[in-house]
Amino acid sequence: MRVVSIASGKGGVGKSCISVNLAVALRRLGVRVLVMDADFGLANVDVMLGATSKYNVSHVLNGEKTIGEIVQLGHEGVRFISGGSGVSDLLNMSEERIAQLFSGIMRTNAPADMIIIDIGAGINENILQMVLASTETIIVTTPEPTAILDAYALVKTIVQRDAAHSMHVLINKCESKKEALRVQDGFIEVVGRHLGKNINPLGIIMNDNEIPMSIKRQAPITVSAPGNATSRQIDEIARELLDMPETKQSDNIFSRIFAKILGER
Repeated sequence: MRVVSIASGKGGVGKSCISVNLAVALRRLGVRVLVMDADFGLANVDVMLGATSKYNVSHVLNGEKTIGEIVQLGHEGVRFISGGSGVSDLLNMSEERIAQLFSGIMRTNAPADMIIIDIGAGINENILQMVLASTETIIVTTPEPTAILDAYALVKTIVQRDAAHSMHVLINKCESKKEALRVQDGFIEVVGRHLGKNINPLGIIMNDNEIPMSIKRQAPITVSAPGNATSRQIDEIARELLDMPETKQSDNIFSRIFAKILGER
């Protein structure tokens, strides 16, 4: 089972949105996905997946529920675990409590090929424990200088704790492809030169005004607008993560045509 943590050094880079949309794209590719909202205290994955959570991780840690009992179903059959919004006790969990949580997820009866963990922004011991408990980490940043610096600080801290930990970088909210590739290549080059760490370029996502609208509708953009450019970019990122061949341009054209026809119907 692959456990993919999605992390960022800075808040507001679109990490949770990517977690949810990537889960939908992976599900469409036949992957059984379980999303765990580990942005404790500020959890919002359930809202993005169009669901309301009665139970969350805190109920498991308090012994009131099992992991299997709090797994819920969202759009496209994506299953998720709510992290609990406003639950301050979850912000300072011990290593033993985190291990207990992961153990419960691994033993759940709900089968999964991949677990996506949406981790809170920043760098603290809880975040590092979650990252190091995963098999690989996607570092999300935007072209903003502060976001890039914070992403580098996060990578540096992870490397200091586990130099072998597998990492990808994803550049979000880009104004142009040229800017995105410049930031991506520069980030990878600096990390390789100063930290001696190879990071896989996972992909880029352009800035899209449709994304805030999809969040308001409580439907991921891959669900509300499956044929638009952002949805196609997320699909390619999912394929890259699975090491699957890229879709041909002609395939994308046909997908857009069919999506338009289905939308009209």
